[in-house]
Amino acid sequence: MAAYDRNFQFYSASLYDNQVLIANWKGWWMVFRSIFVMIAVVVLGLMAMGQKASAQGCQPALHALSDIQALNQFWGTSVVVCRIPDGSGGAFANRITGIVTVDQSWLDAVAMSHGNWAAVGVLAHEWGHMVQGNVPSSTAAELQADCLAGVFMRGQNLPPSTIAQFAQLNLQNGDPVWSWTGHGLGTQRYNAAARGYNGLPLFNGSNLAAICPLSAF
Repeated sequence: MAAYDRNFQFYSASLYDNQVLIANWKGWWMVFRSIFVMIAVVVLGLMAMGQKASAQGCQPALHALSDIQALNQFWGTSVVVCRIPDGSGGAFANRITGIVTVDQSWLDAVAMSHGNWAAVGVLAHEWGHMVQGNVPSSTAAELQADCLAGVFMRGQNLPPSTIAQFAQLNLQNGDPVWSWTGHGLGTQRYNAAARGYNGLPLFNGSNLAAICPLSAF
């Protein structure tokens, strides 16, 4: 029987270590490459939005670029957000032009008073108008947009505290008296946002009409 060869054992161990090292480097390279591709996609998307905004003569809302990117990716849209003069107040969606206009100073104030996620919810509400189809302006349409904002926030795997900020904003900014052409009472707006957030897992995002039907509002 041959003697135990320590040199062979050492060589085999070294070879194994080298193989593990190579495998680890390959794994890290795949991670770095994936991150690079993701960053490139985001940058190219932002550049495309910037070019579209410039072509349409609008000033981008720089404070919300990452949120805009996430909303467009989630809904498969190419909506552009343009600033309107400070003091104009509010945010407005135009499905015909594919543009959301927003008073960035007003949105900053919303973030300061109600939390950053409340401001994200405001933008998500406007995207709700963009994706809800050719729906006439009405209180039901506004509540459906609140609901779709909740769908987006749950679809981003955001915790309940995030939708709570937006829902609380809705509660405090509902119409004092219900009408057919308003935004809905505070409690209605609160419940609509919560419905969208809580409804996505139930329907797996496959049937938005079942989560946020106009008839529910």
